[in-house]
Amino acid sequence: MPLRKQLMLLGAALLILLAGLPVAYQVWPARDAGPDSLSSEAVAALAALQAHSGAAELQDWRGQRWALVFFGFTHCADICPATLSRISHLLEQRDGHADQLQPVFITLDPERDTPEHLAEYLGFFDPRILGLTGSSQQIQQLAAEWGVYWRRVPVNGGYLLDHATSLFLLNPQGELVQRFSGQLAEDDLAAQISRLLVARASSPGPW
Repeated sequence: MPLRKQLMLLGAALLILLAGLPVAYQVWPARDAGPDSLSSEAVAALAALQAHSGAAELQDWRGQRWALVFFGFTHCADICPATLSRISHLLEQRDGHADQLQPVFITLDPERDTPEHLAEYLGFFDPRILGLTGSSQQIQQLAAEWGVYWRRVPVNGGYLLDHATSLFLLNPQGELVQRFSGQLAEDDLAAQISRLLVARASSPGPW
């Protein structure tokens, strides 16, 4: 099915999905375990990935803005679109903090999620979300360094991914400030990020 038609169907289903997420989380809790700190090497490894724009470097925001990093894949039917929708709503807030935040979506499925595919998919949510992909080896190594659980699950001759749902908030210096549970309510997520940006704002500097 063409991606455009997939996204139209996704938009129609997303409202139903968001309404049912509180129940779904209780019945099928997501894996959210992850590190409370990241090595400088793990963060620097982001620069080796390819952005959905085709650029290999991330110099336009490193050292200038906070990053909200989420791992997922575009063929995800529930958690990923719901999380990206919440991130989109964060960017629409008029508290002045959206300009300080760079959301980053890292695919765990580089075989299918090419830069072109990521660009079209993320455009459905918010074009300010930066999509990153790379080789299978790069993604596997990065997920391990970030402590992100994931595994491929065969389904009807194809596959889906079971994966952690945590979001990582990094300050402009590339330091992990907070790891948020993927089950955190949208209002709570927005409030906690806003509070951290105000309380721990730091001067721009290189990673």
